[in-house]
Amino acid sequence: MTGPLPLFPTQSPLTRAELEELLAPLGAVAHVWPMEGGSFSSVQSVELHSGDAVVVKTSVSEDRLLTYERDLLRAERDHLRRLESVAGVPAPVVLIEDFSRDRFEVDVIAMTLLPGMAWVEATELMTAESNDRALTEVGGVLAALGTVAAPRFGFPAHGFALGGETWPAFMAALVEATAADAERWRVDAGADRLARALESVRPDLAEVTAPTLVHADLWHGNVLVDPSTGAVTGVVDFERSLYGDPLWGLAGGETHSSGPLAAAKVRGYEAATGLPLVMDAAARRRIALYRLWSMTVQEIELAPRGYSGDWLDGLLASIRANRERLCHILGV
Repeated sequence: MTGPLPLFPTQSPLTRAELEELLAPLGAVAHVWPMEGGSFSSVQSVELHSGDAVVVKTSVSEDRLLTYERDLLRAERDHLRRLESVAGVPAPVVLIEDFSRDRFEVDVIAMTLLPGMAWVEATELMTAESNDRALTEVGGVLAALGTVAAPRFGFPAHGFALGGETWPAFMAALVEATAADAERWRVDAGADRLARALESVRPDLAEVTAPTLVHADLWHGNVLVDPSTGAVTGVVDFERSLYGDPLWGLAGGETHSSGPLAAAKVRGYEAATGLPLVMDAAARRRIALYRLWSMTVQEIELAPRGYSGDWLDGLLASIRANRERLCHILGV
């Protein structure tokens, strides 16, 4: 699919008056424009009369979300707060938040605007060397995220309501929730095969013993770069981040794939950790499972999102073809 993604039907951008009220502690609003590139939350860029610019992001209707997506904006706020003291992660800083619903009908946060261009838009402007540098630096960012720990595995919203004391326990809860979402939205996305895959990989999942922060969606659209050099200037959209296996983060930008991880990203990760990344059969099976879950979710979510259009045929074909390859790898 080319061009901007269709908007999530329940996006709720703030009005000019609401933005002025929210941002009054920072200064007067000069210009407002929507930020393109995503299809989920409403994201607006605001230039203040001082010349400073901020990003304002709002929540979406909870009744159109999948189970793992509950309270995403609050989760993102919490992740960004934790990352303020973590070196090597160029993430936005939260400046203002309002989760009261007293002034606005939605939750809202205002963050710093990071420099750079979305990598997905800059790729064709970059050389092979600069794209390689971006991949390498993304590997370093993922390694830095791995220094942030938590007491439980899973998604931290509502006290790890979707979580577990062990990684296999969390993955079992996640697969069960995904099957329930498929049933709720009446989507045949192969949730039964995902459940069988989980059972086949369960012993491999037990190798993950420490819950560390994982950006589960670090694809090119969530990475900002300097196109002239490939330097990573920012990483955004931490709303779906979780605590678990670092391999999930390394595979998170390559879900429509069934092959090896990008070599430059692995090199960057290894250089930052100072350790070789073990990619044995157990690791490859875990990555296949995470990708299979993503393919399952990407098909299910089309129903609550309410998307339509000719572009869907190509997306579904990619999802289903990749799912078949992954199921073959996992023997289900």
